[in-house]
Formats: sequence, C-alpha cells, structure tokens
Amino acid sequence: MMRAILLVCALGMASAAVFAPKQQDPKDLLCTICVDLVTDIDEFLTSAPTEQQIVEFVEQLCQAMGAILPDLVSTCNALVEAQLPAIIEGIVNDNLNPQQVCASIGACSA
Repeated sequence: MMRAILLVCALGMASAAVFAPKQQDPKDLLCTICVDLVTDIDEFLTSAPTEQQIVEFVEQLCQAMGAILPDLVSTCNALVEAQLPAIIEGIVNDNLNPQQVCASIGACSA
C-alpha cells in the first residue's frame, strides 16, 4: 500500500515538473527529478529494506515517471544507476536532505 501511495506521489511530482507553465532548463528538470526521487527513497529507507528492494522501488519510481513523459524513464534510470550508492550514503551516513544529496552528486546547483 505504501508503495502505491509513493508511486502516486512520484507521478504527481513528475507531472507538476513536466507540465509547469514556465519552460524549465534541462538542468533544473534533472534537479527536480532528483529531489523528488531522493525524497521518496529517504521515506522508503525508514522501512529498513534490503538493497534489492531499494533497487526495485527506485525502478518502479522511474517507470511511474515514464507514464507522464517517456523520456523521463531513461533520465531517471541513468541518474539512479550512476548515483544510487551516493544517494543512499548521503541520506543514511551523512544525514543530508534531498536537496543537499542532489547537489552533492551534481544534479542540482549548490
């Protein structure tokens, strides 16, 4: 049930980012996607999932974003594949908030 709620939230955030009235710079869109994903991952980590469960959860989030805009799937997957360990480390070990995590991996401006 929690996964369904988080997927709906991710879809809502992705659609808000995609259909916002002003045109976003691609870097801003990447930052928005990153912050949304890291926020969802942060909330999911409180349930003490296994590494495989985290990977599956994030893949589901990326697929959900793809329902809004298919191009988001590849952007999301690339971000996650390259940065998932750093994202988890930033959340768990460094106690960073999603904006700080995304800035530390270069998805957002500092």
